[in-house]
Amino acid sequence: MKRKINLIIAIFCVAIAALFYIRMGLPDGWPWIAGAVVIGLIHLFLPSDSERQKSEKEMVLFSEEVPTELILLNEEDGRIASWNIYGKNGVVIGRDVGENQVNVNLDQAVYASMIDIEHAVLNYSGNNWYIEDISSQNGVSVQKRDGKKYKISYGKPCRLERGDIIHIGLTRLKLM
Repeated sequence: MKRKINLIIAIFCVAIAALFYIRMGLPDGWPWIAGAVVIGLIHLFLPSDSERQKSEKEMVLFSEEVPTELILLNEEDGRIASWNIYGKNGVVIGRDVGENQVNVNLDQAVYASMIDIEHAVLNYSGNNWYIEDISSQNGVSVQKRDGKKYKISYGKPCRLERGDIIHIGLTRLKLM
């Protein structure tokens, strides 16, 4: 609908430009003619609301606030390993013992014995990452950027943000 209105406005502006040309001629009416044509062209090429909303969604999707990497931290907050999560919808965290397939294999982590085979899952929905505990033995907790730590209830997703630290047993993963 918005596109049709912009087209009608563009046609109307061209008609006004033609009217100025007929009444005033090109030497006297050129500023009015040029102004009407420019306004008409602007309305002709304005993006529709759906195009603008799509563009805004893409900006949010690719903004720096959406985490794209999961980093395994050592005890001094140094990087041991990392996993690219960009473009994924779900990421299973656990230990790969051959019969299962995890995306984030923590089998070589220092405290691997405290990590279940399929311990947690990260899900991407609505431009946000969520973590869910899918194992109940050693639990999952999330430390937010403000330092507060939250224990995740079994089967209850928790929204994550860039900079959050995920505790899987005693193993720490940072979302970047």
